[in-house]
Amino acid sequence: MTSTAEITVEVVEHDPHDGDAVLAVLAEAFQATAEMSPTPMPMTTTPTSPSMSPSTGSGTMCRARSFLTMPEAAAVLRSVPAHLNQPVDVDILGPADAVEQARTLLAGVFTVEDLGWVSGEHEFETRLRLT
Repeated sequence: MTSTAEITVEVVEHDPHDGDAVLAVLAEAFQATAEMSPTPMPMTTTPTSPSMSPSTGSGTMCRARSFLTMPEAAAVLRSVPAHLNQPVDVDILGPADAVEQARTLLAGVFTVEDLGWVSGEHEFETRLRLT
């Protein structure tokens, strides 16, 4: 990747602290844009896949942020994995190189399970489960 690109990241969490941890990793490496609110929004939909467990505790929350990825961000990987109390699902949408850069960044900090992807003419979307 040779230039700055914008990605949109949607975080589906059961524990706001887990979502904060994921967004903090991305914010450490990429520049957050002011276009999307970081405030959690209650999800009213039910899981679309049998592998997605129903919410527990305080409920499932969903929030989205946009980030500008930068080529030098690959060097910002943390050396210590972050701890999540529960799995967090993350959808990343943007140019293929930028989405892969964000996935690689998250895989350096969390255990990543690929849940699927969709390739469009100009954008790529991937869904990950972080543990």
